[in-house]
Amino acid sequence: MKRRTPKFTSRFERQLKKKRKATPQLADAVIRTVELVLTDPANPGLNLHKVDRENDIWDAYVTRAIRVTCQRDGDAVIFRNNCRHDIIDRRQW
Repeated sequence: MKRRTPKFTSRFERQLKKKRKATPQLADAVIRTVELVLTDPANPGLNLHKVDRENDIWDAYVTRAIRVTCQRDGDAVIFRNNCRHDIIDRRQW
């Protein structure tokens, strides 16, 4: 399977930078999740699922409380957020 190219929104990068300062282990977990989405999106640990059909936005687990949202763009994956699950529930992706 071909590895997709990652792209990151400025929001994703800001959120990751905050995590890197506050909880480096959590930031590392976000990066591992990004790698899995790019290389093995069928991995059951990700629980990758579509959260917005209209805009083709997907959600993957980092932890039980933290999620990564992404969107396919041809051969690329745009990573939009890495945030708490309750924010995604409010459809703020």
